[in-house]
Amino acid sequence: MSALVTAVLATALAVTVPAADAAAATAAGAPPAPVAGAVAEGVAHGLVRQAAEGATAEVRVAARRPAGLVELGVDECAWDVNDHGVVVTTTHVVRGGRLSPLPGGLTGARLINDRGQVAGDVDGRAAFWDGSRLWLLEPLSPDHAFVVITGLSDRGELVGSSGAFGGEPVAFRWRRGVMTPLAGLGGRTDANDVNDRGQVVGAAWVDGTQHAVRWEADGRLVRLPGLGDGTGSSLATAVDGDGRAAGYSYAAPGDMRPVRWSRSGAVSDMSPAGGGFGTVTDLNDRGRVIGSISPTGQGQQAFVQDRGGAMRLVAAADGTTVLTAVNSSGLVAGCVVTDDAERAVLWR
Repeated sequence: MSALVTAVLATALAVTVPAADAAAATAAGAPPAPVAGAVAEGVAHGLVRQAAEGATAEVRVAARRPAGLVELGVDECAWDVNDHGVVVTTTHVVRGGRLSPLPGGLTGARLINDRGQVAGDVDGRAAFWDGSRLWLLEPLSPDHAFVVITGLSDRGELVGSSGAFGGEPVAFRWRRGVMTPLAGLGGRTDANDVNDRGQVVGAAWVDGTQHAVRWEADGRLVRLPGLGDGTGSSLATAVDGDGRAAGYSYAAPGDMRPVRWSRSGAVSDMSPAGGGFGTVTDLNDRGRVIGSISPTGQGQQAFVQDRGGAMRLVAAADGTTVLTAVNSSGLVAGCVVTDDAERAVLWR
């Protein structure tokens, strides 16, 4: 896998790219990955490594469906799609097939909600266009150097991380100009998504290990169980409107599995027969989950899985497909990444 694929996947997951890969990706013209967020022990790098180490076990998944990809005609990644089918790419809004500049003076975008509000940045500084005003987010603490936005609800609530280079980031929620830190377990915290009920998912760290968590609207922290004996790293990357979450959990050292969590917190392994090193990037209220996986003996691939259904691999005729967001009707946004470029796509 190219360094550009690694960087795009890491950005979609809000993870830190290994330094060597990040440098190579920047040289190739990739957008910089977040400097903070849920560091998943090198998730993107791990997917590449696992593919290289793969054995020969049979993997049963549904057939590839390259015909489902629709090119948007933009040479950058599509990061989010709202329930009206409006897409944000790195520097554009795509509405009804028409490209327009980002609103409110934003220079980069990552998230859009059903009200058309957009979260992104202005020249690298975290920013939010609420439809009438551009907000520039200040860090939680005077000694913090950056803010990363990772989630946006239809209520206009943001979540993300604030931190200092070399320090431990702190997860936050933001609404109407007020940024509030989220409780942790004694170490760093990372927020990844928020629903309209105010529930936030991400991770809290204990003794160097990251554990998937959900914060309720009142700020109460709920620890989500992992696979295996529960001592391995886990991360919740997305939450639906009812509090069901998805992400990944290590079943054993080096064995990272895509998982779902029920509203009560029960965890279930989504991996296909034969296993696979992967994670979820998003899910919708109807149970459709998207993400990336390296089935045993194969390279990293995008997947779609509906609740109770088989995992479907999504491949492009050229390059690697990365899926980043899914709306309530099941429309999926993402990009096809080649050695030196990326192209925005939709899939249904």
